[in-house]
Amino acid sequence: MFKPEIQKMLNKLRGDNSSGASELINNALAIIQFQLDLISNDNENIKELILDLSREIINSRPSMAPLINTIGYIIGDKEVLTKKGIIPKLYRFRADKLKRETTLEKNFRRFTTSITRMNPKIMVISYSSTLLNLLLNIKEFNAEFYVLESRPLLEGRRTAENLSKKFKTHMIIDAAIGKFIDHIDLVLIGIDSILKDGSVINKIGTFPLAVMAYQKGIDVYAIGTSFKYNIKSHYGLNVRIEKQPKEEIYNRQDLNENLEICNYYFDTTPPKYIKGIISDIGILPPKKFVKRIKKILPFDWFHLFLKDNDQVIK
Repeated sequence: MFKPEIQKMLNKLRGDNSSGASELINNALAIIQFQLDLISNDNENIKELILDLSREIINSRPSMAPLINTIGYIIGDKEVLTKKGIIPKLYRFRADKLKRETTLEKNFRRFTTSITRMNPKIMVISYSSTLLNLLLNIKEFNAEFYVLESRPLLEGRRTAENLSKKFKTHMIIDAAIGKFIDHIDLVLIGIDSILKDGSVINKIGTFPLAVMAYQKGIDVYAIGTSFKYNIKSHYGLNVRIEKQPKEEIYNRQDLNENLEICNYYFDTTPPKYIKGIISDIGILPPKKFVKRIKKILPFDWFHLFLKDNDQVIK
């Protein structure tokens, strides 16, 4: 259906298991721009083509809310979509994205100012480009980090290597949470998606980390922009957490048929275990974040992807 170059870019987006949301958004925008460059008539109605491409982009990362909201920003709820109409939206999106990120950074700085005198020991999990960049860009912040390695892809190693350029950093295996939790003052996590009840989808292992921190009286804060809110959840649709290749955690061909290898990249943490969400709309408890975001984000456009109350995006 799509040109080979487009399909190759889609496959790369689907198979990218190491990049953060901001990087994936940039890759998705590049796909849309490439498709537009193939259109010769600036005023041709290319709505069906763009909707099909949008479905492919969203389905490539079904649990990643920012991709859905990016698509919504660009296509809106329009009867006619043309190259001439979409290109200005791409430029505006990049400007608005920078504005959201700048406001998030201001709010994060305000948060770190309130704890900087503690010289806190902070535990983080996996790799979040948003969280990592925020931490590295705050010159006056002093902290010590404990980084979970995050099996099976070990994204935590990348986080630890980068944090150690500025902070004292310990990298530990995921199963060592209990051994080190009593050393910790604070837990910071990234966000893959925020669901309508305030739950947070993030790298698997986040849920047990948050539960243990909660039991120890340690605050957990999730960091990300307002685009992390998942519109699929808003409409009551299932946000699928996909099972990943078993070979990533157990690479044997002669497995007993009674042995099932379960490999998932993400889990869901209920709002009970999260003290607050630090975003471009403030520092808010999860349920207040959801209440606020429902007044900000557009939702009507998503009807383009719904048919007779069935889920078109699977």
